[in-house]
Amino acid sequence: MSPVQENAILRALGRSVNSADRGDLEPAMAQALSRGNLEECLLGIAEALRFGRVILPILPHELNNQAECPRGQLPQVSLSAVTRALAVPVFSSLSTFEEAVKNGLATQMEPREDSSHPVRPMPVKGRALAIAALDSPGRILLDGRYLLPRPLLNALVCSDTWVPSWKNQHFLTLIAQLFAEKLPGSTWKIIPQEAAPDRLVVWVDPATPALAQSLNALQMGINDLYNLEAAADLIEVTPVPTGCTSDSNHQVYVR
Repeated sequence: MSPVQENAILRALGRSVNSADRGDLEPAMAQALSRGNLEECLLGIAEALRFGRVILPILPHELNNQAECPRGQLPQVSLSAVTRALAVPVFSSLSTFEEAVKNGLATQMEPREDSSHPVRPMPVKGRALAIAALDSPGRILLDGRYLLPRPLLNALVCSDTWVPSWKNQHFLTLIAQLFAEKLPGSTWKIIPQEAAPDRLVVWVDPATPALAQSLNALQMGINDLYNLEAAADLIEVTPVPTGCTSDSNHQVYVR
């Protein structure tokens, strides 16, 4: 996307909200965030963003003689759990944004500007931001905790209902077929994570013959699924010993 297009998007985002907005947590978002279950929380966030707004952090920059600003792209942060994966940081309220700024938000954002100006809040409509972020990087990180993946953004853009990977029956059927071929008899489950991609937990017997080769074949099969990006964007494959919980340091990301 060219700098001219990026600047046009940022200007449009700034015009898309009520000028009287004081940055309070909106009722629909508050209800979504109050849900104790992460799955239900993410579903509620997706619904709240259809007509709601969020706070987008903006790094001001020095003006020059050009007609357009030199840097107009959306701010991005790296996902700590995934190498080279980026997301647009946003916040559910002004107070949450201000807390993030105190905790060093400016040092985490790209592009980094050599400027003494503080990070500023820009209220934007959720659907308008989804349109802007869908091209690059294709993900939004809400409150530093809730990763909103490409399929969710695509649903917002199209005014559709988001179907997450753990509820996408066609995607789950394809995963089940892969397990039947590569690791028959295995128990598995897809679960969401905070500030990270969905996790495909695989419970395996460490004594299974050729286990490493089977897991590698499973990973390659998931990589080759035609609807992986549309259904899950990124997914983390985590093998754990049978009888253990899903907490594990052995993780492989596929996309």
